[in-house]
Amino acid sequence: MSPKLDILLIESTPNGLYSNIHAIVRNGWLKAGPYAYHTPFATDLIPHFPSSLKLICCSGHGHDTADIQALTERGIWYCNTPNACTEAVANTALSLVLDSFRYLTYAQWCARFDWMASRDLGNQAVDPAGKVLGIVGMGDIGLAIAVKCESAFGMRIVYQGPRRKEGAENMLKGGAKYYADVNEMIPAVDCILLAAPYTPSTHHLLTREQFALAKDKGLRVVNIARGKMIDEEALLEALESGRVVGAGLDVHADEPGINPRLKDNWRVAVLPHIGVCSGTSWGQFEKINLDNLEAFLETGKPVTPVNRL
Repeated sequence: MSPKLDILLIESTPNGLYSNIHAIVRNGWLKAGPYAYHTPFATDLIPHFPSSLKLICCSGHGHDTADIQALTERGIWYCNTPNACTEAVANTALSLVLDSFRYLTYAQWCARFDWMASRDLGNQAVDPAGKVLGIVGMGDIGLAIAVKCESAFGMRIVYQGPRRKEGAENMLKGGAKYYADVNEMIPAVDCILLAAPYTPSTHHLLTREQFALAKDKGLRVVNIARGKMIDEEALLEALESGRVVGAGLDVHADEPGINPRLKDNWRVAVLPHIGVCSGTSWGQFEKINLDNLEAFLETGKPVTPVNRL
């Protein structure tokens, strides 16, 4: 355990500095700074929280590093900041989708190191217009990506998730087809994009079985959700065999850091989990966190709780 978390535990004991706190607000980008990969709301720390604690407000959309069930059992609200970073992440996804079709990351390498190698791209790259984008997770971010890819690239949209979302379908000019099972969707798509929460059921959602279902011309894979939703060894095998012909990854299985074989493959676009990085996102993080705090202090219930008490 880190010294910073040790201090948290010590000061949460009776008569400690934090022994009578009612709320915790964790602002900013959780992937930045010296405490980027601390998990202060994980299972092993929750029993040490003071009995007075009733609210945690934490910036970000995902909440997979917090033990929501344990917090609920302690009677502690946990709030994230939904929709705060939708625009930033959707714009990143738009870029990665285009890169997976046009190999722009590889083209940048060619411009710097081997201009003539780029001449082969005319026979390999294709435009995404008219291609089918399959989105796993049609929440706020998934829908924003769908709207952008339909409008900017002329892509057709299908999606998969636990339930059909007719309201989201109606937001798209061409509508969207729903698949209940990701295995049924993959043969119908040219690019699959992960925008769903990371849960036990989405761990290694894409592995050898799924890549084997790709069209004969190959599949593009884009991930802006969580790295462990893809079996990276299976992805590397699929890239080598041609079952996957392009990939754009903002997230990775073993962050911080990138699988060396992915990092060295310039046909794959890799980013250091920066989809959220935008001043717009930062401002929304702080606003929603403070809205939750104010609502809790005034009414006893926050605005965007993940759990129910």
